[in-house]
Amino acid sequence: MSESTEPLTEIPVVELTDVEREALRAGIASVDANPYDEFETFLAQVRRNRGVLPAGVRAAVEALRLRRAPGALLLRNLPIVRDLPPTPGRSFSSLPELTAVGTEALLAGVVDLLGEPFSYLEWDSGHLVHNKYPIRAHRDLQFGSNAVEFLLHTETPFRDVSPDYLALLCLRGDPTGQAKTRVADITRVVDSLDEADLAVLAQARYAFETDNPVVVIDGRGLTEPQPIISFRDGTRVIEYVGDLVAIDEESQRTLDELSRRVLAIATDVPLVTGDLLVLDNSRVVHGRNAIVPSYDGTDRWLQRMLVTTRLLDGDRETGRLISDRRYANYPDDYQKALSQPATQP
Repeated sequence: MSESTEPLTEIPVVELTDVEREALRAGIASVDANPYDEFETFLAQVRRNRGVLPAGVRAAVEALRLRRAPGALLLRNLPIVRDLPPTPGRSFSSLPELTAVGTEALLAGVVDLLGEPFSYLEWDSGHLVHNKYPIRAHRDLQFGSNAVEFLLHTETPFRDVSPDYLALLCLRGDPTGQAKTRVADITRVVDSLDEADLAVLAQARYAFETDNPVVVIDGRGLTEPQPIISFRDGTRVIEYVGDLVAIDEESQRTLDELSRRVLAIATDVPLVTGDLLVLDNSRVVHGRNAIVPSYDGTDRWLQRMLVTTRLLDGDRETGRLISDRRYANYPDDYQKALSQPATQP
């Protein structure tokens, strides 16, 4: 196993040897429960196989968790199934047979080192493993399945429970080489701001435009205004999304400066088959450049899982799924995309 720093970035890279890759493939082969149907059984099987992850992987993930390393980690040369099917052309939850691809145990094994898998009831039909690839009906929306630029963002901000970490496993890389996952250390940017800007960002002056508004300001329908910088149990929390708008000119100028600085330090990572990108959602924001999908079964295919370190409500089986309290204020086209299976025309 080799350790290095990705050229021109601060993202640590841990690459498995071919021997380690095949040993890991064999180690997870006994996980046969379907994560889309019996997640707790699946996770129990994954946890019985904790020891199959190489020591270097476990150490690197632990360093990220303990903040002894940057807020992003790239694992490479992980085992992907040899008979990977074509990239679907419709929402994964609408496929005729909802069976495991064969990579989910690998993703869950790494995620389990960070905390508890969870998700939102309204997302991906309530699945804990999210399959992300271009879908024509989502082309212009701010979804991971879009084709336009996926703006830099904190994953699922301004919720009662937002992810502490997320992990993106690349099953199939972009055949054109266009797609780049974009990562920026937003804590570094915030630390560079002056006290006046920090004071503005700590006020509830930022929102999303929507046709299902909570408030209307200067003729714009908006979600409930929120601060970008807040504190939870004495710990600073930064929540940023590239399409936030401000409710007044002063806060818009501050937001524009923050956005400029975040984009200036962003790193583009071309994920290829067998790459797994782990992100600390409290320290980094992520996105993706614009792409031109072919929608022919060869497009980039990622699997994602979200992680929380906070206790989950509810019983063991249902507590991993929580309601997205902002769902009612999503724009109509977003709600439609989430609630109805997207298929290719």
